[in-house]
Amino acid sequence: MVGASYLCRCRVSLGRCNGDRRFSGLVNCDTIYLMKSIPLKFLHAYVLLSILLFGIVQSLKFFEIPTPQWVFSYLNDFLVIPIVLTVCLHGVWLIKKDRDIRLNIFTIFSMVVFYSIYFELYLPSVSDSYTGDAIDIICYFAGGIIFYFLQKIRQL
Repeated sequence: MVGASYLCRCRVSLGRCNGDRRFSGLVNCDTIYLMKSIPLKFLHAYVLLSILLFGIVQSLKFFEIPTPQWVFSYLNDFLVIPIVLTVCLHGVWLIKKDRDIRLNIFTIFSMVVFYSIYFELYLPSVSDSYTGDAIDIICYFAGGIIFYFLQKIRQL
């Protein structure tokens, strides 16, 4: 509590920068905006669960624990689009200073197409480490659909 009151006093006292815009802009950044509660709780819970699942899958792969092949082949492809689009959404919120903005269907579709072309067509043609697979594209689209509906859910 003491730290918060000290921070508030520093913000007020440093806010008067004798007209120097460069310093004033650094000091008066909108920290209150960044500290508000995050909207889209269902989407963020899903993304946190997705990141946790990704970590588990990578651990299973690292420790060579026997796992069904679909887990290594398709689960991460299913999880990646909502994770990346949530990061993009946060970038838009930060730039526009408006947390009511949602990504439209065209933006989501564009990201899915980009991932499909890059990871399923381009990379397999230039590297033997990657293989193109139509089911991966279906997983990207399914992840995009889930993201679209999770960001449209009204908060309770």
